[in-house]
Amino acid sequence: MGNQNANGFDHSKQNGLYIRTDKPFYFAGEEVQGNIYLNVGGGAFPSSTIYLKVKGAEKAKWSETRTVYEDIPGTNPPQRQSKQVTEHYDNDNEFYKHKIPVYIFQQGMIPQGQYTFPFNFKLKDSLPGSFEYSEKDLECKIKYSVKAEIDSPNKTLDKIKYKQEFLVREPIKEQVNQNEGSQVLQPTACCCIPLGTISFKFQFDKSAYQPGEVAKLQVEIDNTQSKVGIPIIKGSVTSKLRVISKQGHARVLYRVCASSSIQGIESGQSALNEHKKDMNLPLVDAGRHKPLDPTTNGKIVQNNYQLSATGEMDGICLCCSQDPGIELPIRIVAKPIASYEQPVVAPSGWNPQVMNPLSVQFDDSYKYQPATGGVLVPAQNQNPQGYQNPNQPYYG
Repeated sequence: MGNQNANGFDHSKQNGLYIRTDKPFYFAGEEVQGNIYLNVGGGAFPSSTIYLKVKGAEKAKWSETRTVYEDIPGTNPPQRQSKQVTEHYDNDNEFYKHKIPVYIFQQGMIPQGQYTFPFNFKLKDSLPGSFEYSEKDLECKIKYSVKAEIDSPNKTLDKIKYKQEFLVREPIKEQVNQNEGSQVLQPTACCCIPLGTISFKFQFDKSAYQPGEVAKLQVEIDNTQSKVGIPIIKGSVTSKLRVISKQGHARVLYRVCASSSIQGIESGQSALNEHKKDMNLPLVDAGRHKPLDPTTNGKIVQNNYQLSATGEMDGICLCCSQDPGIELPIRIVAKPIASYEQPVVAPSGWNPQVMNPLSVQFDDSYKYQPATGGVLVPAQNQNPQGYQNPNQPYYG
C-alpha cells in the first residue's frame, strides 16, 4: 500500500494503506461510501491520526498566438511590420479540498494490527462531470479523488498514503429515449421554380450514450411528390469545447469528431416504414483515435455534442431552398476508470478491526492550509470523543 497505482496492499512493506469507494462512478448528488484499510506490522507506527482527503476541481490553461502590426520607427513614409504575440490564460475552480481526521489513536501511536475505517459523504448536487482533454497548447480537466493518509512526525519515515480517483457523471434529467425531428421541404430550381414537396423524418435511437457506442439513425423519406434526387444522406457528431479564463476570456473549439454516410433515393421514390434508411454512426473521435470525451458543464470547462443528419439534394437553387437536416443534442457519459476493475488483494490472514463509520461533513475548517498542506481541526474535534466517529471500534 502507499502506491496509488497499485491494485492492492503492498506486501513488500510492513505498513500499508489502501482506500476504496463502493462504486467507480457517481452522479452528482449521490452518496459516496468507502473504506480505508490499514495494515501496521513490525511494531507501532509513530503517528496518531488517520486522514481522509477529498479533492475535486476543474482547471484549464492554454495559450493563443496572434499576429499584430506595428509601425517601424524612423521610416518615411511610415512602414509597418508584423510580429507574433503569444498570450497565456488559465483558471481553476475547486469543489473539494478537504483533509478530515477519520480516527485518532489516543496513545499517540498506531498499534500494530489491521484496521478498517468506513466513511461516507454526499456529493454536491451541481457538480460537473469528470473530464480531461489536452492538445498542443490547451489542457483542461475536471477530476475527483479520495486519499487515505497518515502523517509522519519523523522526517526519516515516509508518509503513508494511497489515492483513488473516482468519476462523477452529470445527472441526466431527460429520459434516455429516441431523439427525432421531421421536416417538409419545397425545393426550387433556378428562378425559384417549384420542384415539388419532400417529407423527412430523422430518428436517433437515444439521447445519451456510453463512450464507444454506436448511434443508430433511421431516416424516412417521402420523395414521391418531387422532381429532386437525394443522392446521399450524411450523419455526423460535432463537439463544442469551451474554456473560460480568470479574466473572462473564452476559447471555443468546434470539431467534427465522427461522420458517416449512406445512399439516398431518387426523385419519385420513397423510403418509409420497413423500407426506411438505416445508418450506424460510431461515437469515436476519429481524429484522436479514442472514444468521445464525456459531456460536462462546469464554470470553466464545458463540453457538449450535437448529432446531425443531412440529405444532399440535386439541382436546387441554394438561394431559395435548403438541404434537409436536423441537429439534436446528445450526452456522452464518462467511461469507468479501468484500474478500478482490478481486484483488491489483501495481506495473508486479513482480519481487521472495523471502526465505526464516519459521515463526513465538508466544513470549511477542514480545507487545506496552503502554506503547510495541513488541516484546521475545530476545537470541538480535538477531543476524539467529539467526533461523529467515536473512537470505539466494533467488529464485523
